[in-house]
Amino acid sequence: MLVLTRKKNESIRIADDIVLTVVRVHGGKVKLGIECPRKVPIRRSEVPPAPVSEPELCLVEQFGE
Repeated sequence: MLVLTRKKNESIRIADDIVLTVVRVHGGKVKLGIECPRKVPIRRSEVPPAPVSEPELCLVEQFGE
């Protein structure tokens, strides 16, 4: 795991099209702003992934994506 330190309003760029910005730090919590293409799925780690529909599941098995 890469660990970086940032202050309020400082950012981290991931690849060419994802930017994480520290928006607020208060009471042991950090609020992040995320800029990325709409096709990039973003979800909190405690939220389980959305179920995959049957047609999508077949495509994954067929094409190995």
